[in-house]
Amino acid sequence: MKRHLHLIALGLFVLSLLYDIVVWGALPQLPGVGAAIVDSAHREAPLATTYIELGRGLDGALAPLQAFGERRLTDAFGEGFARIGEDPTVAMDLIFNTTWNVQHRWIKTMYWAAPLLLLVTLLLWLRRPRQVRSFGRR
Repeated sequence: MKRHLHLIALGLFVLSLLYDIVVWGALPQLPGVGAAIVDSAHREAPLATTYIELGRGLDGALAPLQAFGERRLTDAFGEGFARIGEDPTVAMDLIFNTTWNVQHRWIKTMYWAAPLLLLVTLLLWLRRPRQVRSFGRR
């Protein structure tokens, strides 16, 4: 099991990255405040901008992924839409400094999970057990 931990961490990293790309990639098409959040992300959040840019093409190509992302974002950020509409420049501050509901907390957790799991994967890969050979191959 210990020799496969880096593969498990890699799988979790890929899943969290795909989730982030699908959800954040749906943001530009979100009715109402989507453009304001994207503009705020471009100014203040390079990681969110990366997720948005990577996911834009994927969500554009597959409509069910776009719909899934929009539903998740609406459920998570819905309570803050009015405040974001009033002052779009503080959109990223509102998204990351407050927690409106469970879905919002999940999106924030997954946002930070991908870089953290990448680091864990790299550390586990560097520390993976290797086969020790005392004699050369014959």
